[in-house]
Amino acid sequence: MTVVWLDDYERRARLVPGLLAIFPLAILLSVLSLRQLPTVSYVMGAVVLIGIPVVVADIVREQGRNAEKSLWASWGGPPTTAWLRLRDPSDNEVQRDLWRKAVAEVSGVELLTLRAERANPSRADQAIVTAVSQVRDRTRDIEKFQLLFNENRNYGFARNLYGVRWIGRGISLVGVLFVGAYMAWLWLGRHQDAITAENLFGVASCLALFIYWCVWPTPGRVQEAANKYAQQLLQSAVTLKCDGLAAATEPDT
Repeated sequence: MTVVWLDDYERRARLVPGLLAIFPLAILLSVLSLRQLPTVSYVMGAVVLIGIPVVVADIVREQGRNAEKSLWASWGGPPTTAWLRLRDPSDNEVQRDLWRKAVAEVSGVELLTLRAERANPSRADQAIVTAVSQVRDRTRDIEKFQLLFNENRNYGFARNLYGVRWIGRGISLVGVLFVGAYMAWLWLGRHQDAITAENLFGVASCLALFIYWCVWPTPGRVQEAANKYAQQLLQSAVTLKCDGLAAATEPDT
């Protein structure tokens, strides 16, 4: 079932991390054979219909935003801000100057000079953030800026996945312990065979998810995705500037 009230970005960047985090709950229902009960089926259907996926996406978004704040602090700010500062060293000053000119022209926000940056670093960063925000608002056309949209979605997924990592670890670990305890209870009580394909699949799946949550979401992966998005956003400013210049030089017909 497609969650029609969530757009493509929200489904990929917010809903998917949330579903991965709570997936062990579905495994537990399957191991306990509760999904076959009509009441459980009705409840699960109602959960989708009343908009729980939207709630999950919103929670994931908030967790991702909170994680983003701490990550930006450790990086020295958002990549776009760090790359446009004059007081910080740059791997490619020519590229930085090109981006700064494009961002300033497209946004209409004047970026501070090196001397002004050093005198007032906070105001310099505020100018950059404001200018980049204006550029972002002018790149909402998904068809025209498809690459930017893709990188934004990838960054949102990586950030939000990192943001809910502890939730994912906790639920998957509970899943491993619960299914293991359930199998031990069956074996000790001799109610039925404890070593079944379904039970083993449940333990293995929850364990695999726990390992995934411990290994995959890392600050490095988030930063890599953030850098790709930032590069594409700044390059989009160059594209907008060139489009503006082309439109200005076109002869009237």
